[in-house]
Amino acid sequence: MTVTIHPEELIAQLSESASTRKKRSLEIIHNICKEQYGRGSKDFSIPTIGRLSAEEKGPSIQTIRNKEGGDYKALMQCWANYANGTTKKTKAKQENTTLDEMLAGISDPTIRALVGVVLAENRKLKSENSLLKQQTKLTIDMRPPARPLLNANENTEALPQISSLLPSEITALENAISVEFLKDWGFTTDDQGRIKYKSRTMYKAGYVTAIKKILSSNLKG
Repeated sequence: MTVTIHPEELIAQLSESASTRKKRSLEIIHNICKEQYGRGSKDFSIPTIGRLSAEEKGPSIQTIRNKEGGDYKALMQCWANYANGTTKKTKAKQENTTLDEMLAGISDPTIRALVGVVLAENRKLKSENSLLKQQTKLTIDMRPPARPLLNANENTEALPQISSLLPSEITALENAISVEFLKDWGFTTDDQGRIKYKSRTMYKAGYVTAIKKILSSNLKG
């Protein structure tokens, strides 16, 4: 689709007659879209932008979907056109939707917070991996590691002991990978530490084993 107006021009037009509150909301949507563009993302869909906006105290997903959210949708569409992206939720994002639903179903606030951190880190790593695949030239950092290796013949860095976990946080991590919790969600694990839902891998190899190592390190301390 041909871009007929730059996003900066559109937000200026939309802000002319908007209230102070509406201007702030437009700026939040605009800045989030700008960040999406900056990181090379093509996703300008309502679920994605709405979720990020809500985290910044901006318009929620439902607010954007409403009739009154026309200006927000127009701004998002403008950015999508400018970035050759899309405002449609892609299939690749369906897994994140399932994980969001799982997170929303966790009633214990401590468990929800800790699992949320893991989900955020998982998404970050996937995003970084996707960007790396798009690069034609990679710069390899050959500087020595900041932490000592386990021994001279291994390339795995030693895992530092985590001594700051509270008892409630330890319990939360234990529950996050407990048989009962995973069974309730219909998840299964394998000997590589993956968590699967039916035939889909929700967490890659090392997820369960990493949490077990953290717990083991903390308990030993």
